[in-house]
Amino acid sequence: MTSPGPISTRPVLSDMAIFAGVLILVAGVLHLLTAIAAIAGRDIFVVTEDQVFLVDVTAWGWVHLVIAVLFVGAGAGIVTGKTWGYLAGIVMAAISILDNFLFASIYPFWALVMIAIDVLVIWALARQLAIE
Repeated sequence: MTSPGPISTRPVLSDMAIFAGVLILVAGVLHLLTAIAAIAGRDIFVVTEDQVFLVDVTAWGWVHLVIAVLFVGAGAGIVTGKTWGYLAGIVMAAISILDNFLFASIYPFWALVMIAIDVLVIWALARQLAIE
């Protein structure tokens, strides 16, 4: 008689969880790049006096830096299959949508791309939570 071998008790990650985990890690890196550019005071951000939301670009860079760190933490939780990672990912993606909505007046195309990534992350994580 053959033995079945070692049995793993670790949860199996679905394709959606892997997709969401990788996507949220990519979004974290993109937030980090935005933070570095904003904190360094690069001239790629257009700030005019007639904007709806007047923000200090350097302060906004620090906000993006905090979001980037939290995104990487949530991404680590997701790719290790932790339920708290899924919930943290949904919350962080929702916060990122709000952040990028306010950031859209400074750098509109980048903000819209980030919002699209955040919506995909929320969709994938909500679907994964519904399966469990």
